Amino acid sequence: MLTHIGTNTFETERLLLYRWAIVLKETGECIGSAFQCKGYATEATKAIIRFSFERMNLHKVQICTKEINIPSKRVIEKCGFIYEGMLRDYFYMNGEYVGRLYFSILQSEQKSKMP
Repeated sequence: MLTHIGTNTFETERLLLYRWAIVLKETGECIGSAFQCKGYATEATKAIIRFSFERMNLHKVQICTKEINIPSKRVIEKCGFIYEGMLRDYFYMNGEYVGRLYFSILQSEQKSKMP
């Protein structure tokens, strides 16, 4: 059963995670292009997964990304999510249609897939 815990702020080794923001502890900066490819998104995603299963007692966490967003797809796969499928032509961007990829991880899979 889902445990409702309200809005929370929590932290990892390097990050503070707020409702809709990830903030670097040392600089106070939100994640932007200058901070990509440093492992912050992976660290934040793993923390959110742990929080979802351990504090909220969720059974499943789902995540999605645009099919053209290769860096996001790498983060999702590094965090142990399993590909479930694509909604074809979901977004219309720059004159073309782009699919939306869906991934999930179950509570029972979390510990075996994440350090």
